[in-house]
Amino acid sequence: MVELITVMILIGVLAAIGIPRLMGDNTIAGVVFGDQVASALRHAQTSAVAHRRLVCAALGERSVSLTIRTATSAPAANAGAGACTSALQGIEAGAYDSSNTKVALANAPSLLFFRPDGTIGATANGAPLGRTGIEVRFGATVQRTIRLEGSTGYVQ
Repeated sequence: MVELITVMILIGVLAAIGIPRLMGDNTIAGVVFGDQVASALRHAQTSAVAHRRLVCAALGERSVSLTIRTATSAPAANAGAGACTSALQGIEAGAYDSSNTKVALANAPSLLFFRPDGTIGATANGAPLGRTGIEVRFGATVQRTIRLEGSTGYVQ
């Protein structure tokens, strides 16, 4: 009798906690992707300062790719994505990508430039960005907002 009651309690706990997580929407995927994007942007900022080179972050709907400028000269004002030509060392292709189709970035610039002086810009040589927010959405719900301060390079 005691064993039967113990088994029934365990089944009840699994039904209450485990099954809804397996069957329902996995909203944790949005939080995890937001953490990955913030980590990638922080890594780009610290790499730019440490290597004293321009680091470009290309933001897609479900992806972030980091590249670095190998040349010591300043890029042309209209260089765009061509300003950074080499993969950032230690970062594998697709390291910051999400395969979950419900997760997406919103209000994100397609390209960010992390400069050696620690600032973040929308162009390689232009003025630093102001305060910018990048939303990480899971479906229609905003899971996280990543805040960038262009003049200080702060990523939160």
